Amino acid sequence: MDRRNLVLGVDSSTQSATAVILDRGSFRAVAEAKVRYRDDPRLARFGLSSGAPVLPPLEEGEASQPPGLFLAALDALLSDLPREALSRLAAIDLSAQQHGQVWLAQGACEALSDLRRPGAGAAGAPSLEERIAPGLAYDRAPIWMSSNTAAEADAIRRALGGPEAVTGRSGSDSPLRFSGAVLARAARLRPEAYTKASRVHLISSFLAGVLSGNPDAPVDWGNGSGTGLMDWAARAWDGELLAATAAAGGLPGGARGLAARLPPLAHPLALAGRAAAYFTERYGIPEDCAIVVSSGDNPQSKVLASGTLLSLGTSFVVMGEGRRPLPAANAMYDGLGRPFLFGCRTNGSLAWEGLRSAAGLGADDFASAERALASVAPGSVLRIVQPATESFPASPPFDLGATGSFGPDYAGAVDSALGLLALASAEFAGGEGAIAATGGAASSRGVLARAAAIFGRRVVPIADAGAAAGAAVAAACALVPEAEREGLAERARAVAARPGPAVEPDPAAVRAYRGPGGYLERLAEAFAAAAGRRI
Repeated sequence: MDRRNLVLGVDSSTQSATAVILDRGSFRAVAEAKVRYRDDPRLARFGLSSGAPVLPPLEEGEASQPPGLFLAALDALLSDLPREALSRLAAIDLSAQQHGQVWLAQGACEALSDLRRPGAGAAGAPSLEERIAPGLAYDRAPIWMSSNTAAEADAIRRALGGPEAVTGRSGSDSPLRFSGAVLARAARLRPEAYTKASRVHLISSFLAGVLSGNPDAPVDWGNGSGTGLMDWAARAWDGELLAATAAAGGLPGGARGLAARLPPLAHPLALAGRAAAYFTERYGIPEDCAIVVSSGDNPQSKVLASGTLLSLGTSFVVMGEGRRPLPAANAMYDGLGRPFLFGCRTNGSLAWEGLRSAAGLGADDFASAERALASVAPGSVLRIVQPATESFPASPPFDLGATGSFGPDYAGAVDSALGLLALASAEFAGGEGAIAATGGAASSRGVLARAAAIFGRRVVPIADAGAAAGAAVAAACALVPEAEREGLAERARAVAARPGPAVEPDPAAVRAYRGPGGYLERLAEAFAAAAGRRI
């Protein structure tokens, strides 16, 4: 029996870190663990115990987390996994919240390299956070929730010649939450931190660099697409995009200085290296365990679906097939290197959680939410809850149609969030065939029933640890020849995705949402009036 028959997928998300270990023959789960930032006492010192899991903003719309959190959560997560399973790992692949970034000074780069030295993980040796955090150039990790970058995003768009030109080059219309615009704004707020930075990593490449002890771990094409700095077709950092971003942020050293700070780009299934001594000695991970380049949460979730995927997490994302950029979508590559299109609605589960909290319910009181959905007829309440600036469809914050009663307000918010996703993604995620659904809200049969009727398609829930499971599947694919990867992934999806019972669209609800003069038409009109633009 081959003892090296396991693969590990790790997802470092906005609110938690999750791990899934799969048998790479059967793709059945061998072990799982989850660390929720606001609940785990080992992470209490980061002060993210209530509300949105971010640091107090430097200005309105700025959003960041302490980068030491990602390191401490990784140590905590590995501590919770069985050592016997970790000792049988052949490969590790990561997922991380897309667009987030970590700025490393030279000291942090050296600390990553030191993880490879014998004794780094010996008993009593410093933790990851103790080793690496002091050497970071910036004590904040700017993340995808940033919405203070409209000026920088627009400057980049104009420098490239407008929406069509920038979309054709980068795959996206310079979204304000993408890493390049966020970096430009962060550098304006903290120029001394950018000056100190030797490397600007994405969270995924940073953690792959930590696991391998490689400060130059590459950024994959999927997360590279999410920076707004990569030529989507050429899969290379683009000089014009770098120059526009450097100018938008007034970056010292201009495009050349920015390019010098970026890691190289690579296929998402390339290797960043082998497990560093710290992880071999502390957790028993084999020293020749492959560390895959890794990717973002959206690309890794897409690994588990061959068609349309609806991800209902902190943000709501719809992903569809596509091999050319579209103005309404963002062009990406998934964790296997396959092109796809996606749209991300920022006002996702946190907006729904806010309604529950305002009604005096616990943040996790999903039973009350289910009863609320069951009590309100589909499409009967026009309620849009948009507390944060939205990028899909692009629009300012607003609140429309409040009733003052939790049931109608909650049901209306669910309908409008799913309805706006369906309307905005019609060009790339419409059509027939089942929709796979993942993320926390995908565990709600009431939410899935409304999604099925709004999209007019069958919905199949898949594992709530979707991004971590997707990363584990990608890890297995990285170990086989390229010609075998798609077949292996297809076989893995049937097991690793853990599909649940399908939800069929109810004909009466479909008519209420999609029929002439129905809910979706009214929603589009109300959105246009409130946002000042049509979908």
